[in-house]
Amino acid sequence: MNQLEFKDGDRTFVCRAESSPATPGTLWWWMSVTGESSRYAAFRAESGDTARKVRPRILAYYAELLASRARPAMFKQHWAQRRVAANAPDTATPPVGTPGDPAVSPPVQ
Repeated sequence: MNQLEFKDGDRTFVCRAESSPATPGTLWWWMSVTGESSRYAAFRAESGDTARKVRPRILAYYAELLASRARPAMFKQHWAQRRVAANAPDTATPPVGTPGDPAVSPPVQ
């Protein structure tokens, strides 16, 4: 089986077992979905794949893809900027007062 097409709700999934330019000789299940401009290599194709086995895996992959898109984006600093931030002075600690300051020194007895 090298091709599978099915509907799930209002979406049509077209799946093809094809190789990838990055991994020639290895077949992947590539899926396209109506309303999407990209196609995705969901997982590797196996010799015993049937429509009954592939369809739930495609739907699970697409559900995870939608869940991933719904999560807020995480922006990480460039590695060089993280080093600068780690070496920055801690501004959360209050400044040290001068000796004799009643707020800092205990009362003299």
